[in-house]
Amino acid sequence: MTPRHIIWIWHRTNRKRHLVAPVRVALVLLFSACALPVIAATHPQEDLTELSIEELLQVKVTSVALKSQPITQAPAAIFVLTQEDIRRSGANSIPEALRLVPGLIVARIDSNKWAISSRSETERFSDDLLVMIDGKTMWSPFVAGTFWETIDTVLEDIDRIEVIRGPGGTLLGANAVNGAINIITKKAKDTQGALVTVGGGTEERAFTSVRYGGHLGQDFHFRVFGKAFERDRNFHEAGSHDDWRMGRGGFRADWDITPDNVLTLQGGTYTGRAGQQSTIPTLVAPDFTRTQAEDVRLQGQDLLLRWGHTFSQQSDLTVQLYYDRTQREEISFTERRQTYDLDLRHRFPLFSNQEILWGFGFRSTTDDITPDRTFSADPAHRSLRTIKGLIQDEFRFFNDRLRIAVGAQFLTHSYTGLLIQPTTRISWTPNDHHALWAAVNRSNRVPSRLEREGLQREDGSGAGFSRLLGNPNQRAEDLWGFEAGYRATLHPTLSLDFSVFYTTERFSPTETEVSPDIEQYGNHEHLQSYGGEAALNWQVFPWWRLRPTFSALRVINDVPGDQIQERSGQPAQQVTLRSLINLTETIELDTIYRFVDRISAFGIPSYHNLDMRLGWRPTKAWELSLVGHNLLESRHQEFLPGLIQTQPTEVQRGVYGKVTWRF
Repeated sequence: MTPRHIIWIWHRTNRKRHLVAPVRVALVLLFSACALPVIAATHPQEDLTELSIEELLQVKVTSVALKSQPITQAPAAIFVLTQEDIRRSGANSIPEALRLVPGLIVARIDSNKWAISSRSETERFSDDLLVMIDGKTMWSPFVAGTFWETIDTVLEDIDRIEVIRGPGGTLLGANAVNGAINIITKKAKDTQGALVTVGGGTEERAFTSVRYGGHLGQDFHFRVFGKAFERDRNFHEAGSHDDWRMGRGGFRADWDITPDNVLTLQGGTYTGRAGQQSTIPTLVAPDFTRTQAEDVRLQGQDLLLRWGHTFSQQSDLTVQLYYDRTQREEISFTERRQTYDLDLRHRFPLFSNQEILWGFGFRSTTDDITPDRTFSADPAHRSLRTIKGLIQDEFRFFNDRLRIAVGAQFLTHSYTGLLIQPTTRISWTPNDHHALWAAVNRSNRVPSRLEREGLQREDGSGAGFSRLLGNPNQRAEDLWGFEAGYRATLHPTLSLDFSVFYTTERFSPTETEVSPDIEQYGNHEHLQSYGGEAALNWQVFPWWRLRPTFSALRVINDVPGDQIQERSGQPAQQVTLRSLINLTETIELDTIYRFVDRISAFGIPSYHNLDMRLGWRPTKAWELSLVGHNLLESRHQEFLPGLIQTQPTEVQRGVYGKVTWRF
């Protein structure tokens, strides 16, 4: 096909407006393919696609033991998304990339909202899941969870995402009850030079990011970046209003003061609009509700300072301080929040086979909640403080083949007394190809502002509003988790990661009727969960890799005085099959198939999904890709909103093109 043929097709698509965006994105890439065949043939690129099976099992993680260790020695159900995983996934946001993690439930509510959970019931704010970016906690004390629409960065600057399923992230802090997600960005030294990405399509209407990294001398490296995007609305038969626009900028600087002292300073700011259709209770018959379209206003700034000192290979000290300011304005409520956080960790050897880790932390967060149509808090202004300390003792035996770690985190919060979160972990690596581990953990989730001091208008009637009240005696959730796993290199081309678990959770939030029109939060629910996850990595040929995963989950509700019953607010099974093919030295074809079981509690049927990515890297400087999402169905629904009543929409089939330039 010549450029003349491409131009003719370009003009013909103007007659069918619904085909303009996807066809033109494809034509841009096709025109480039026609124009640059000689470059592709004369500039073969080193294959950076994948690590070998052996190298994957030696990937270093830090989230389990708060130190760098190979994943084979990590006694927890941890999965690592590398930068290459993210690049080749075709994901255009962090939640989309998390769909690759076995056992993690990722469901899209509308164009800008997600429900993400691990080993438990799913809901929008992921209240039992701790999310962190470079050590900064993203957990909101007002709703007890994460506003995923505010979590973003330049995806090419992410070094890895460490995902712990279950309470394996106990040492990270409170609220890592059923899991922890630790997003770790690259050092400034590893992002030197310039990066420009530009793209757009049917759903991802337009997006761009610009980053520049430089240095002053040999010891001071920095980067600055900016990012912006606009996403189209999802589908709803009555019309939708969930389009999404965000802009973000930031910087990072790393100063190697001496070979043993490193100082990091990083910060960022964001602003944007997230559309939604909000349902508001009223006293007007006959429906007693009103639906209103709005653009939620989102703003935030943060600044982080971290100093690290290395005493020896087995001993180091890290001190981190950050400030975070966020503002959220929507019809249901307005929240302004400031957070100060200090964290200190020290690791040192006690004997040749024994290592001590201890730490201290303090957090102060202050909010102003402006009451609106649905939510309010009394008092409207509140300061919450958290003080924590941790200690862990790790013993190593038989030339480090057997490792036993015993520790605990001690935590006090403005809403709770002393919370003790003990942990015991064992890992055994009989040889370089097999590793077994087991763990027992206790973790807690502190109550939210709404659960303790909130008021929610739920339904209107001729007699007034029904209300859900906070409970000043609301207790912290308490979970005990028992889990075990096995990692193995079954063949030089095949590896396995398998885990099973059982958890029992007390004092989960419930709603108790106080009078016909008033309910109040309580702690009467008792949940039990069990299941397992498995992930294979098979290098079929040097140019083709397959990554199938499977997960199963059951959640049982045991409320005193009620019949024990299985909860169905999450998919019971999930299956993923990922294929990565290097068609040539410069052309990649990546496919992700997913099956997600039905969520019967919400009436959401099971669905099959297929994403595809065609990538071309003609030189080390240029990369072009064409990505298709949700290719098996024109649209499907994945979840319902929950606490804040907004309109759920259906995820649509989409395609976009992307150009990346590094120089």
